[in-house]
Amino acid sequence: MNAPLIGRRLFSLLLGVAGVTLLLGGAKLLALGGSSWYASSGAAACASAILIWRGSRWGVWLYGAILAYTLAWSFWEVGLNAWGLVPRLLAPAVLGLCLLTPLLQRGLSSGPPPLLGRVRAPQAKIRRWVWICIALAAIAAGSLAIRGVRPKISEDAPEFASQAAAGDWRSYGNDAGGTRYSDLAQIKPGNVARLELVWSFRSGDQGQPGQDYDFEATPLKIGRVLYLCTPSSQIFALDAATGRLIWHFDAKSDLKGVTAFACRGVSYYSTGLGSGACDERIFVGTPDAKLWSVDALTGEPCAQFGQGGAIDLLSGLGEVSNGTYTVSSPPVVTHGRLVVGANVRDNFSTDMPSGVVRAFDAVSGALAWAWDVGRPERKGAPPPAETYTRSTPNAWAPMVADDALGLVYIPTGNPAADFWGRQRRTFDERYGSSLVAVDVITGETRWSFQTTHHDLWDKDLASQPVLIDIPTPEGIQPAVVVGTKQGDLFILNRRTGATIVPITEKPVPGTSNIGEKLAPAQPASALAVNPGAAFLTEAAMWGATPIDQMWCRIQYRRARYDGPYTPPGTGRASIVYPGMFGGIEWGGIAIDPVRKILVSNPSAMPFLVRMERVEESSGPPPDVPARQGVPAPQAVQAPQSTPAGLREIKGSGYAVSYFGFLSPLRMPCMQPPWGKLYAIDLRTNHIIWERPVGTAADSGPLGIASHLPLLIGTPQLGGTVVTRGGLIFSGATLDRYLRAYDLSTGEELWKARLPAGGQASPITYETDDRQFVVIAAGGHGLLGTKRGDYVLAYALR
Repeated sequence: MNAPLIGRRLFSLLLGVAGVTLLLGGAKLLALGGSSWYASSGAAACASAILIWRGSRWGVWLYGAILAYTLAWSFWEVGLNAWGLVPRLLAPAVLGLCLLTPLLQRGLSSGPPPLLGRVRAPQAKIRRWVWICIALAAIAAGSLAIRGVRPKISEDAPEFASQAAAGDWRSYGNDAGGTRYSDLAQIKPGNVARLELVWSFRSGDQGQPGQDYDFEATPLKIGRVLYLCTPSSQIFALDAATGRLIWHFDAKSDLKGVTAFACRGVSYYSTGLGSGACDERIFVGTPDAKLWSVDALTGEPCAQFGQGGAIDLLSGLGEVSNGTYTVSSPPVVTHGRLVVGANVRDNFSTDMPSGVVRAFDAVSGALAWAWDVGRPERKGAPPPAETYTRSTPNAWAPMVADDALGLVYIPTGNPAADFWGRQRRTFDERYGSSLVAVDVITGETRWSFQTTHHDLWDKDLASQPVLIDIPTPEGIQPAVVVGTKQGDLFILNRRTGATIVPITEKPVPGTSNIGEKLAPAQPASALAVNPGAAFLTEAAMWGATPIDQMWCRIQYRRARYDGPYTPPGTGRASIVYPGMFGGIEWGGIAIDPVRKILVSNPSAMPFLVRMERVEESSGPPPDVPARQGVPAPQAVQAPQSTPAGLREIKGSGYAVSYFGFLSPLRMPCMQPPWGKLYAIDLRTNHIIWERPVGTAADSGPLGIASHLPLLIGTPQLGGTVVTRGGLIFSGATLDRYLRAYDLSTGEELWKARLPAGGQASPITYETDDRQFVVIAAGGHGLLGTKRGDYVLAYALR
């Protein structure tokens, strides 16, 4: 058997298998009300494969007709969207080019003349076809071009006096307003390309296999010292100029039963007493629910704080299992007090520890007040026989305070559990997924604004609110800005909670088949960011090839989706979009208070949620042992058995599963981009520019890095920094790079390869008349980026 015949037969088999797959899957999709292209093209591909097997040139012409049909259908569905065209055109085009080679055309006899004329000299016409394909790809790629509009730059001084000390980074968001803005300008668009790595440090804190160790730290820089925490909440003090270790503190936390570790930062406080030991302090919360105070100069625990330097945050909570109540965000320091919340484990039980927020004296550690939404009149600790109200909304994200107004702004999450809310109480419904202003002296609620009513989608407020004064037609208004997982940017008067940017209550469709009383409408801001489509459609489904794209389209048709507030339930899975870590996550936003420009880096990644009725189980939890000396309560016991892939929500009678909406090749089922960078003018509330960020270099099918530097717009976890020099720094993308962008245009000006994922928020500071940019590179379990324990510092050559 000669080579042309073997090649033709192998090609026919490949085309036939693809055709049968498309025909069968396409028929299923068509039965669900989906596109007819897959079934019709599959049938035509099968016919083309049979003709080519038999040596008929009609098979080639039929495949050419399939390509023409595919081209027209693709442009009809997605227009010139380059990433939308990839799964529709790339694989069919590659097969078409293979079919035009001399090897496959030899021996084809019956039918019309060959498409390329004489087989013995097809090179010129092949090149012509290749150039035509390249031209079409170039036209489509034009849709990915960045639309940059240079903003009007104002040099007015910011009205809100929240600037950090020159050259330092003294709190989580740098200044008192949490703007993540630096007044430094040594590094500028004209010289940022000269940045180089000047020092690096490794903590050695990487956890054990199977643990979700996420190095998300935002360091602080006070004087000449850099302070940061690692996932298990160890503190390292480094020389800010050289990275040399000055001291190290390890609380030796009880980590049994803790499966997810994250420490986003530490807090700093100076008593101003000049009394020596512990006049300057560093505070850190730990995975075993302790709040430690250590001397900023030596790292020794402050003996007068709490008991031996620590407060037990489990006091007053009742029975708690390890891993169900952890501190991951730094406390906010205001008026000599530490205000701290905690992360309460999601979707585990309807009876969980309280989400109480407490304020402690920054010197002694004595309780100043407790904000317990179930007992608002009680500001002190509960009596010995009682506890703080269990299962209330918790506040795990960083807070911010306005010292002048005496208010702390608390972003809250859901009461237990995220996806099941039939037992929620009046105060749960009022304060869940809300921004709440609380008096820092008394602990009294001043006002609250709810961003999601009766939240069943894990849309808790995940990012630190930001304080800024905004010019409006009514004059300068003191504002607080908070971003949501839906991508909304709510801008409120921080004194009263009144809206500054219009907010409407939009009716939302959907019915619950598990008895949930759904909110008929949800708040929507006139200012919102979303890298993906506002509403998911079948045409927005994606994949590496037409086959896995077809699979995603079938799953989309099988799922329930009525919009962003489709309620979870039994039977068909429901789509949650932009997703559990979509929109604006804990990386938050950054604001240039001088130019009045807001910078946001949201993501869009749909998830699937499915619930199933189960019988109540009993028995000790296998993965969450009780804290030493404290038995685990019945209500938080894990199930003995649940349906495959589901986790029982103890006390609800239901089990839930939730996971990313991915294809069999582990690629997102929604077409790119999945992550963008935005610049918004807060004077006009208009988007100045937007651009996808992150390449496909470190991701690909089945989690295998493609090494292709294609700008795809990856999901992001981590924040941004804005500088007076006109730059944005960010390292939050899936590919391992720290990047600098031009604030005016969004143009990428510089990037540096990181040894691990940069899922943290960078900072910038000045030491010895030199500006540094520093980021923690440790990767992230949720995104699957490379793990590490690095701290990296860059400065100009």
